[in-house]
Amino acid sequence: MTKRLLTLSGPSCSGKTPLESAVNRLYPGLLAARPVLCHSRRPRVGRGEVHGRDYYFFPPALIRSLADNPDFLVAPMRSEWQAIDLLQVADLLAQHELVFAEVYYTFGEPLRRLAAQSGFTTCSVFMLPAPWDPQADQQAIVDLVRARLKRRGTDPADKIEERARFAPVEMAAAQAFTHRLVNPAGEDDVDEWGEFGTRGGLPGERAIGRIEDLGPNARWLVETFVEIAEGKLGPGLYRQ
Repeated sequence: MTKRLLTLSGPSCSGKTPLESAVNRLYPGLLAARPVLCHSRRPRVGRGEVHGRDYYFFPPALIRSLADNPDFLVAPMRSEWQAIDLLQVADLLAQHELVFAEVYYTFGEPLRRLAAQSGFTTCSVFMLPAPWDPQADQQAIVDLVRARLKRRGTDPADKIEERARFAPVEMAAAQAFTHRLVNPAGEDDVDEWGEFGTRGGLPGERAIGRIEDLGPNARWLVETFVEIAEGKLGPGLYRQ
């Protein structure tokens, strides 16, 4: 397999977290080489997020101060902040065939340039919660994301509104990504994701031990994403 950097982006609650959980369980090791990003938000209640494993959870002022350090890439993420240690990314690129990072869409192009300098190709995947039409009324997207976030139940009301409001802005950037996946199975859809989904702040009850335990939409998404990661699917728009 050609050495590659694989990134995943998309609006909040579009299904990124359960997708990663399912891939890590069902295809162990595929996404093992990944940098740990810095994030200004607090760990999510009920999700078991761990400092140093899922993110480095730092105060916003500390993350903003990293912008003066050439070894870090810093960018706003709505009203929050994220940073990536570029030296960590470079080390991972030197040691592994596939490096994976879930990142906010603004990080995509700088990471692509870093990968190119290291002789890597980049596959950038954007998760769409619904088909994207820039000419259509975007309120429907805002309403869809807001409803999913409310059902997920992990964010306060102000964050739900902020994340829903930004969804069309983020989706407008999808055309710059190599691969776009339309995913009808949001993080709140525990019927599709089982234990990897979240509803009312709690994980789904159904245990997932094999790909057949997922609902049809979640299974399609996982299998398609894995084919992209393995270099079997070329650039384009994919939907169930």
